Amino acid sequence: MSGKSSILSADFEEPLILDSNTEHVLGLVNFETYNSAPNVTEKNNKFYFGNRIITIPVGCYEIKDINAYVTQQLNSKLGESVEIKANNNTLHTQVKCSNKINFQPEDSIGRLLGFAQKELAPNVVHESDFTSSIMSINSMLIYCNITTSSYKDGKLVHILYQFFPKVPAGFKIVEAPQHVIYLPITTKLITNITLKILDQDGNLINFRGETVTVGLHLKQL
Repeated sequence: MSGKSSILSADFEEPLILDSNTEHVLGLVNFETYNSAPNVTEKNNKFYFGNRIITIPVGCYEIKDINAYVTQQLNSKLGESVEIKANNNTLHTQVKCSNKINFQPEDSIGRLLGFAQKELAPNVVHESDFTSSIMSINSMLIYCNITTSSYKDGKLVHILYQFFPKVPAGFKIVEAPQHVIYLPITTKLITNITLKILDQDGNLINFRGETVTVGLHLKQL
């Protein structure tokens, strides 16, 4: 199955008729797309620097990428500078800037970097109040309308497969489990298979038009 959204659906002109006397199971054999789900959106893409507002384009960023973009927008000849870096030991973010930074507005990038809604004084190294939320996706869950016997928070759900993308932003995700996990299916007449790719909070993942390809294996036990 392949498409350019987080919902993939296939209708079978000739339904798959399964033997009613045997059990059939379905497993995921591969999942491929690019790690393009944005962590910077219109809701959190403003960097308030002194009296200026720097708008960061919607996209998938690491902290070093945010630092690079904001730095490009500053005028070094006027002494403007910024340093945004990750503390890999504490998972917090450190920020130092030549002018005050205002993380108070709701659309500020401050929350993504782990800062509370406040202003930061210039020429001081500030440590974020919380760990950064630079990874908006903690887990990808692939739901399938015809599978069963998986649970989330104690409730029976249709999760076929779950994983965490192992590649940085912008790189290709190739997930191919060494040992396929098969789940029983709920029908003996398959007319449609629909997959939904959601995050850990149950939200459809925005792949921003990148092609998503999923391989499935149906077999008889």
